[in-house]
Amino acid sequence: MTMKLNWLGIVVATIIAFFIGFLWYGVLFEAQWVTLSGVAPEAGGSTTAMALGLLQTFIVMVGLSWLTGRLGQGWLNGARIGLMACVFFSLMTLAYGYIYMTTPMGLLWIDVSHLLAVYVVGGAIVGGLKLKPKA
Repeated sequence: MTMKLNWLGIVVATIIAFFIGFLWYGVLFEAQWVTLSGVAPEAGGSTTAMALGLLQTFIVMVGLSWLTGRLGQGWLNGARIGLMACVFFSLMTLAYGYIYMTTPMGLLWIDVSHLLAVYVVGGAIVGGLKLKPKA
């Protein structure tokens, strides 16, 4: 069975998710993140790290597009699917770092809220954004 992916939604969701990351870690929670992580703000992300982050985000959006194609399209269904995928897979995987490592628990809420925003918004976009048919 062939599944068509929503490439427009994937690209738009990837760009918006990257922007959400900038807002989360560079504006809204920068001070708390810097304090808790110990990473200096001037260290910034390397070009390689940013490229890998963009690739990782793109792959997540491909997965969300595939899921919405199977489980139900539309803005609201996409947001619900993004929420479920985030809670059941992404957040549970992220929790390992906080359970078994020495990552400060204060970072958990910043990271969790970021992932929730990315997955819900990304799911809504890949589930609902469509090219208009030619007239």
